[in-house]
Amino acid sequence: MTQLETGRHVVVESENVRVVRTDGTRTDVVFVTFEPHVLDRNPQRQAFAEKFLRDNGFTAYHFFANDNFWFQYPEMEDVLAKVRANIAPGVEVVAYAVSMGAYAAIRFAGRLGVSRILAFSPQYSIDPKVVPWDRRWDGLFDRPRQVLWEHLMVPRGVPVYLFYDPHNRDRRHVRLYERVADVVRVRVPYAGHGSITVLMQCGLLGKAVLDVGENRFDAAAFARELASRLDASPFYRDKRARKRSRLFRRIIADIVDRFRL
Repeated sequence: MTQLETGRHVVVESENVRVVRTDGTRTDVVFVTFEPHVLDRNPQRQAFAEKFLRDNGFTAYHFFANDNFWFQYPEMEDVLAKVRANIAPGVEVVAYAVSMGAYAAIRFAGRLGVSRILAFSPQYSIDPKVVPWDRRWDGLFDRPRQVLWEHLMVPRGVPVYLFYDPHNRDRRHVRLYERVADVVRVRVPYAGHGSITVLMQCGLLGKAVLDVGENRFDAAAFARELASRLDASPFYRDKRARKRSRLFRRIIADIVDRFRL
């Protein structure tokens, strides 16, 4: 196992993916994270949530991708098996990711033995035959698209705490997940695809991560606290103003909110 620096080790490195373990002091819970879409290709870049998890004493396994391909690599079965084998028996595994990374966290949860998932704005599928109504990401693929791992899904009984904006297409992805997984919705209105950004600006992201990590997350109570703080987010205020800038948009937004769509 290659050591990069104190407390940071390469667990697996393949042609397409690299997994780095950062050591913590806790022995009861480990986190697994997957990168979202990234532009920084520096191989020494910091992982998603690396500093926060390290500062809070959690050992974490961070998946880096060599390109933006939604982790559709042929070697993923072997990589996942090696990571699972590196985690001590009896330790709870919590997956945490956003967007492209959250898609991978949900799809690969079973292979990693995940106990619960914290997911922000995940896509349900990258297959245009499955989601023909969402072409937002077509231009972001770094190579011709292939779908290798969408037959995998998080096992029933594993809660997926899923944060999303009900006012954009992400809500349709949530509906698809609800058919096949145990989803606990947390609405982050007027966040667009940036639900994690709104939580960060409201000062609640750390609380969400720690509460899910320690298995004490109360979705209803969290939603109430978030609602009381939303105005602290510039991202939310800007998105809300644009979504409600015209009469038709306001009507649609009010319907979504009233019927909890």
